[in-house]
Amino acid sequence: MGARRGRDRAAADFDGDDLLAFARSRGGVEVYLEPRTNLYGVSVLLVADDGEYLRRPVPDAETVRRFCAEHGIPVYDAARTGYPRRVRDYDRGVRPQRVELDDLPPWPGHDVSGPARGGPGVDGSDVDGGRADDGADDEGDEDDEPPPPPVT
Repeated sequence: MGARRGRDRAAADFDGDDLLAFARSRGGVEVYLEPRTNLYGVSVLLVADDGEYLRRPVPDAETVRRFCAEHGIPVYDAARTGYPRRVRDYDRGVRPQRVELDDLPPWPGHDVSGPARGGPGVDGSDVDGGRADDGADDEGDEDDEPPPPPVT
């Protein structure tokens, strides 16, 4: 009973402030629960989307799972899943190349200054002037291309 009472006290003392600070200051953080070994107790490895990581000892697996559930952080069992490649890449100095929205060229379509994004049919209209296209070949559609010339 003494060992259990000690674990319960350790779980009650667990605050996880440094874990939460790491998770909130980085994107895509996942928690990898590491099992107890002969040298170390139960620990967690928090891994950000770029591979940066933070390892901390924790009282027990249940405390970590409860903490992660409260804060919406995915948790995995490292003994079953292993670690993501981005951790090894981060240690080797390899960083993911990020593309920001501002880095992209403008959208080439004619909806740039037109209706809200989402494509044709979002508001019941099409991009060809507000009338829905039923797919039938209507004569006189301005978006119809002329047939190709005959090959001679």
